[in-house]
Amino acid sequence: MSRDEPDIAAVQDAITDLLRTEELAALATVDADGAPSTSAMHIAADGLIAYMHTFQFNRKHAQMQHNPNVGYVVSHLPPGGFAGRNEIRSVQIQGRATLVTDPAEIQRAVTLSFEQFPWLADLSLYDNVKLPDEGQQVFYRITPTRGLWADHRVRQLWRVFLEFSDDGRTITGCRPYHSARRTG
Repeated sequence: MSRDEPDIAAVQDAITDLLRTEELAALATVDADGAPSTSAMHIAADGLIAYMHTFQFNRKHAQMQHNPNVGYVVSHLPPGGFAGRNEIRSVQIQGRATLVTDPAEIQRAVTLSFEQFPWLADLSLYDNVKLPDEGQQVFYRITPTRGLWADHRVRQLWRVFLEFSDDGRTITGCRPYHSARRTG
């Protein structure tokens, strides 16, 4: 059974909800040779802006410093797996990774993470998050530039291309997936 197609505001609300309820994203970065690398990452969201925590000694950090163009996907697969396929939804984002250096924004990312992941209270993982030049742990802000939203609650294989405002905080356009080939 299909539902009416959602408007931009409903799509944005659904994506925001997905980013706040799902815990893991697959983050794609680009290495120095131009080849993709993918990592499973915890994701904390502030609306459509995603924050990802990592360490300065790993390849993701080096790759995002070299090339800030990244992509990630977050999906919801119901507990019953494919049997619940009418509840499957996912967002694929192309965006820009920015190392967070403002102390207030670092604290905001930590706060969002604690809100989203109650299990963090049992760990000391974020006890020593500092500015990038003072410690090993860092946060990256991922600002979306383009995307694809798939929502099987509308109907099977329903998808739209997404366009975002320059600051990545608002979806400014949705274009049907089956429309003319995407450019860019």
